[in-house]
Amino acid sequence: MRRLPAFFAAASVLVLLACSGPAKAADNHPNATAPADRTALTGAAPRTTATTASLPAVQHVFVIVLENEGYAATFQNPSADPYLARTLPAQGALLTNYYGTGHESNDNYIAMISGQAPNLQTSSDCQIYSQFIGIGIGTAAGGQAIGTGCVYPSTVSTVANQLTAKGLSWKGYMEDMGNVAGREAPVCGHPALDAQDKTQSAVAGDGYATRHDPFVYFSSITDSPAYCDAHVVPLGSDTGALPAGTPPGTTGLAADLASASTTPNLSFITPNLCDDGHDYPCTNQKSGASALADIDTFLQIWVPKITSSPAFTQNGMLIITFDESDGPQSDSTACCNERPGPSDPLPGLTGSGGGRVGAVVMSPWTEGGTVDSVAYNHYSLLASIENLFGLSRLGYAATVPSTFGADVFNR
Repeated sequence: MRRLPAFFAAASVLVLLACSGPAKAADNHPNATAPADRTALTGAAPRTTATTASLPAVQHVFVIVLENEGYAATFQNPSADPYLARTLPAQGALLTNYYGTGHESNDNYIAMISGQAPNLQTSSDCQIYSQFIGIGIGTAAGGQAIGTGCVYPSTVSTVANQLTAKGLSWKGYMEDMGNVAGREAPVCGHPALDAQDKTQSAVAGDGYATRHDPFVYFSSITDSPAYCDAHVVPLGSDTGALPAGTPPGTTGLAADLASASTTPNLSFITPNLCDDGHDYPCTNQKSGASALADIDTFLQIWVPKITSSPAFTQNGMLIITFDESDGPQSDSTACCNERPGPSDPLPGLTGSGGGRVGAVVMSPWTEGGTVDSVAYNHYSLLASIENLFGLSRLGYAATVPSTFGADVFNR
């Protein structure tokens, strides 16, 4: 997301200091409390509730995160992005009431893998890659780390750590990471601790943004360089080419999709600042007619590779969503009982959440053309992934009222 004006960041500090009592629960957006309306475009009768009572045997989850667009600009505007808005929903379920959890970008990505709420640094996109300073984990605060900063201590777990502990696999695939030598490493790329993040803007040939790579904000991952290097890797090209300097033995998504055995159980895919729609026009990269057209181009390359892969066709699920709406001034609504964390009084900066962004879910167990109005957010996504793999729920993933169930897995 775009950088906040300095006065806003200062005001946020004053608000935090003034907020000495318990955090007030966020108000839900009206859409979030509407009855569930799961209707197939083919005319199937609607079903009413999401449930986890009977889940399919999903073993490979793919997540693609795009940038900074509200639902009306994307899924309700098919002339701008026909592949995302029409082609993909016809092949899966369109989640019409899916919400971001904060503003700006970084806090949303962190929420997706850890259930941690925004704090003053993550909601400012961690301009300085600072160590988290706090007093521990608050059990009464929904498993939230109490304090502020960017790189969480090793006591804060992620779904990646959970998968590893269960003997399951994961990778974060980061487009352009390592493209320009010296800007960031080609694996586990991040700034030095307490240094300025120089990937806030794209440079010629390299649109990797550390703030869109949630895995490098957790000491439970980065404290083991070999572990991080093996799991946070370049996306690579659709033919499998990787940046120069990538360590031998590293494989990108195209190579890993060749068989189910080489495809991670969780694949978290972050496009570069051009392909995710964040930048337009793009720095020294060929752009289409708009940011949304660039998104469509990326998806048209990668989605068919994923959905035709052995892992997906056997037991996969793909979700495509956006981190947040186009800024707090556009939409800071929330759903799903979202509330502030103990270190941030207002997740949406001007409201209670990251706005309505929508999502598409595709799976062999999902009927194409489904329209699903059950309310979800990034914490719901984390909880849904944890349910599928039999993991306990982290942070605010434990507080959401609904997770993917018969409304999504309806085939």
